[in-house]
Amino acid sequence: MYLNNLEFYSGSGYKQSGFLKKWKEKLLVFNLNTKVLQIQDAKTQTQKQIDISNYNLKKLGKYQEKWSIKLSSAQNEVKLGWNSEKDLQQWIDCFTGEWQKKQEHLRFLEEFDKSHPEIEPYIEKQPLVFRPKPSLMIRDKIENMIPHLPQFIQKDMEILLQNTLQNLDGFSDIQNFKQILDQENAKLYQDPNDNLHMKLVYYSKIEPRRIYDEHVMPSTQNWMPDIIKQFQVFPTKKGCSLVYLEFEFKDDAIPRQHSIQDEDVQEEQHNFKFHSSQSLNQNEQDDNNKIRIVFTQKGFEKDGIYCVFRKYTGQEMYHDQIDRSLANQLGKYKIIRSALVVQPSNKQEFKSLLIEEIYVDCKDLDGGEKLLKILLLNITSSDRNLMQIQQEIQQITENVEVKNVELFETIQISIKLTESDIQRITSEQHQIQSKEEFQKLIEKVGNGQYILDAIAYHSDQTIISGLDKKLQTNDEEGHFLYTKYYRVDTTKGGLTYHNERLLKDQRSVLLNMIKRMGSNLIQGKSVMSVSLPIQIFESRSFLERMARAQGHAPLFFEPAAKSNDPLQQMKQTIAFHMATFMMGIQQEKPFNPILGETFQGRILGCPIYLEQTSHHPPISNYIMFGRDYKLYGSFSPIVNMGCNSLSGEQQGHSIVHFQNTNLKFYYINQPFTVYNIITGQRNVNCHKRSFCFQPDLQLCAVIQFNPKDENKSFFSRQTTPIDHFLGKIYKVSPMFIQRCKMAHKTGSGLNLKLKISKEEILETYDSISGRWTSHLDINGQRFWDINIHRPYVLELESRPLPSDCLYRLDLLLMKMKDIQRAQEMKEKMEVDQRKDQKLRQK
Repeated sequence: MYLNNLEFYSGSGYKQSGFLKKWKEKLLVFNLNTKVLQIQDAKTQTQKQIDISNYNLKKLGKYQEKWSIKLSSAQNEVKLGWNSEKDLQQWIDCFTGEWQKKQEHLRFLEEFDKSHPEIEPYIEKQPLVFRPKPSLMIRDKIENMIPHLPQFIQKDMEILLQNTLQNLDGFSDIQNFKQILDQENAKLYQDPNDNLHMKLVYYSKIEPRRIYDEHVMPSTQNWMPDIIKQFQVFPTKKGCSLVYLEFEFKDDAIPRQHSIQDEDVQEEQHNFKFHSSQSLNQNEQDDNNKIRIVFTQKGFEKDGIYCVFRKYTGQEMYHDQIDRSLANQLGKYKIIRSALVVQPSNKQEFKSLLIEEIYVDCKDLDGGEKLLKILLLNITSSDRNLMQIQQEIQQITENVEVKNVELFETIQISIKLTESDIQRITSEQHQIQSKEEFQKLIEKVGNGQYILDAIAYHSDQTIISGLDKKLQTNDEEGHFLYTKYYRVDTTKGGLTYHNERLLKDQRSVLLNMIKRMGSNLIQGKSVMSVSLPIQIFESRSFLERMARAQGHAPLFFEPAAKSNDPLQQMKQTIAFHMATFMMGIQQEKPFNPILGETFQGRILGCPIYLEQTSHHPPISNYIMFGRDYKLYGSFSPIVNMGCNSLSGEQQGHSIVHFQNTNLKFYYINQPFTVYNIITGQRNVNCHKRSFCFQPDLQLCAVIQFNPKDENKSFFSRQTTPIDHFLGKIYKVSPMFIQRCKMAHKTGSGLNLKLKISKEEILETYDSISGRWTSHLDINGQRFWDINIHRPYVLELESRPLPSDCLYRLDLLLMKMKDIQRAQEMKEKMEVDQRKDQKLRQK
């Protein structure tokens, strides 16, 4: 659902009354003031209006594969349906008025992380100016947020405000406490009127996020094994966790821990001796040496400031995994409240400031004081051990470079590998390996060694230096992209294909397929079981081909990721997709991926992953982790056969996310046609339109392929080449952005019908021109030239997942030139896939 001023937009299924009538895709527009709902048909450009106030609303739940509602009046009845229950509930809230209340609530929460009024990116003059929004966690923002928090955490936040996030080391009432520890990076305070109330201020050289993670879920059992015997964390509802702690005191254990922590502090500056209660007999004393507590824990983060709340909630919260024989002892020591705040330090030599306040309730005052001091001592102890581990990791991984560690979403890791460490096998090299090497891979698959290799080898998203090598043009194979067989038609434009051997094989296949289909019909078999002969295939899977086609990504996206100009990022995105289309025009058919098949590779050290996630319709999802950008989306090719032509389109599209501006650019590809597939000169051309849009800034580039020639008449020929394209970059209306989003959705089928009207254009920025066979110009500046911007080679992951297409037996047998066995294996895998598909549908 999309909100623009007083109007809501969303796609929806629509049908009138009648069980046999099918759902039709519509665009809904609802005005909050007038309560009028517009139901628009994106295909026929028609609409109807209904006044919601005159209709009764009934929730139908899941109805004919849609989450549905029924709107009925005395004269009319319609049903609206959505693919998800979330969308259904949003529109019900919208119609009933609850949506406005929830949005007001959310807007209040969003104000929590803003210290200045909202400043949106704006367009006045070229270039586009993007202004980041500063944010800071301040007291008045927190106070305003409290009423909108869940009830179970409101009181904790009020206590936090009373005692923390203030000057004077974070405590407003620090002067009322006595200081019992004072050293360079740690100060401990105790309430003079209540020894079971303490506060700690601690500076650390570890990043706030790492400290927060360690306190929410320790990476080891604990940091003081002589004292803390058990530390168990159990998830509960509402994002909380239940923590069980067991302490065991020994006379020599605590002083030893204490001496390690405070070896540089004078004795008179602190007094950490723990005294056992003298009022207990020996048996009671031994039992009291073990303290068991249980508490709930809730953590959250805002603007790089992390909070962890702990509190005792009563025996009703005991987890089934906690030994119930201990239940009677778990209430003796109660953490009434504990608030830990971890925020960036204001001291240059330290990275974090920790502020902890703990208040405990128990009858045994000495035991409670022990408990408090150990909990606080555990903070400093864990920090010391984290520093030690960090130093050891740094020594082990001296070639590892880490950037942007403060935010998990933007962390970048790169490894400087030596020549011997880098795997140099490329997609091209793999194609020409010897039969012996392919036989070794087949044997690995046969004995299961490829599975063991994948388990032993950890492949992650780290970015390495990679192989800095681009595809080359040479005499043997021809142009790096056109090869020896493609030629640009100098007369009318477009590409013509001249591999006569392949064309002959492909044309003979058509007759062969017709014969086999007829034979299957006579024998009562399905025509879908006809398998294409392997001779017309390229010895690559579709997944590997599409990964290889992304070789221009570092070339265009790395400069874009360093720019703060969204228009520049859009231009580079358009250039990449123009170049990528040219990488996928090979005439050889790739092997269709099997459902669940994967591929792993790297382009200039950047990992790329693909997986076949749907058999029918065929959908391949992919993601590439680049340097300060992500490229992801899906491939869903649709092919339609004509009498002597083949039309193709992509119903899966891509998204590029640049981390420096946090903007996502969406791209919708143009369709293409291959002509003369049976007779005549084989040629390829693009038509209709492609789109690149950025929803937040309402930017959209519209590119028309083979546009109408203004100089052409009935008696003259077309003067512009047919591979020519023209376009503009606009600021467009929110309505058109919403239509673009619907067309961008995988499998929507709306991309071919998407057009922009003059009314939807708000401003015009840049002019686009070029030829998809050779170059792209924007405002006269060349952004892509096929002879200059060459793609990087695709490197194969050395030990990928067992589902990787590298281990496909039909592909391996084909590379070994064993055509008959390869054909048999291919047909067997296709039969198995159809059986698997039927099982999944049950």
